Amino acid sequence: MLPSFADRIPPWPLHDEADEAVLLETLRSHRWWRGNGARGDAFGAEFADYLGIAHVRLVANGTLALELALTALGIGAGDEVIVPACTFIATASAVLRIGAIPVLVDVEADTLNIDVGAVEAATGPRTRCIIPVHMAGQAAEMPALLALAQRHGLVVLEDAAHAHGARAFGAMLGTLGDASIFSFQSGKLMTAGEGGAVATNRPDVAAQTFALHSCGRPQGDTAYQHLMPATNMRMSEFQSALLSGQLRRLNGQLATREAAAPVFETALRSAGLSPLVTRAHIERHSRYMVMAWFDPAEFGGRDASALSAELRGAGIPAYRGFPPVHRTGMFTGPEAARLLHGRGAPDYARLDTPVAEAAGSRVIWFHHALLLGDEQLLHDVAAAVASLRTPREMVRGTDFELARSA
Repeated sequence: MLPSFADRIPPWPLHDEADEAVLLETLRSHRWWRGNGARGDAFGAEFADYLGIAHVRLVANGTLALELALTALGIGAGDEVIVPACTFIATASAVLRIGAIPVLVDVEADTLNIDVGAVEAATGPRTRCIIPVHMAGQAAEMPALLALAQRHGLVVLEDAAHAHGARAFGAMLGTLGDASIFSFQSGKLMTAGEGGAVATNRPDVAAQTFALHSCGRPQGDTAYQHLMPATNMRMSEFQSALLSGQLRRLNGQLATREAAAPVFETALRSAGLSPLVTRAHIERHSRYMVMAWFDPAEFGGRDASALSAELRGAGIPAYRGFPPVHRTGMFTGPEAARLLHGRGAPDYARLDTPVAEAAGSRVIWFHHALLLGDEQLLHDVAAAVASLRTPREMVRGTDFELARSA
């Protein structure tokens, strides 16, 4: 039985007295709404300045940010959008929600980022957009993807939900494509429980996002002008107030995680896992997750779900890798058939994505809060992983069973 880590893992999210003060100030101001408050404008400007980008539009969550950005970029019914098969479902479900067709492609084994060769092979006459996901905070191969997009007349929407503060290719992630999205959901590196943002240097996209995220109304409207079919995606003033404090602490936390991650990865290798690589173009890795491959045969036949569940039972925040997007009920159930009927969608059951398929059962990831702990914690977590290992040559022997029971 594994020892308990429940009292050793740093809490997440973190907050301080300044956060409490600004929330109380917002409460007492009676200006809780994005329409009459100033917190949203202030945080939006702060985040844009931090990223080095012209425009940031704040919304209620990261999934809505994807829908908003795609719509503002002109993606609509029948358009094909290339999405990595290994990602959180929202990257693909947002495409479905606006009536477009997700085309799922495989990822690189060593980074789990979208495979540029697979993108090239999947690009066709109906392709309009590529959504690279900066998995776990490491940059996708943006120069190659941008060059490919230029050749084919495509737009690039960066999914930077994992990449707050990450840098590569001389720029902050989220500033390289036509637009980008960020998530501020509870587990993210900056969080207000929920929240999201669209970032762009394109004034046309920025202008579109305002009306689209605010019931179709232009900025400053008091005459109930509704210029287009739209919905309400606005972030609240309380969320914006919290996020200013999250941004204030971000660089310090990134530095702590960046120093701790190599220590943890080395320890995990000794425990029988194979962490993802960090490519040479990475200037600052956000370390949203520490992701690692493993061989189930080396861990008593446990797949990623079983291994991570056993670790969570000991209080270690470990989780399975994302299942391939097109193997979820969203793409295999009757609703998918209804949404995609007659649109010429690919046969998702026949898509060949061997890396994404393997990652769903052979990759686990560890929450970034671990990297804010002390070095001994990292070594002890790795030792807990190692204690579950059953090297093949020992499985049939009694030495292993005696070691486990000692």
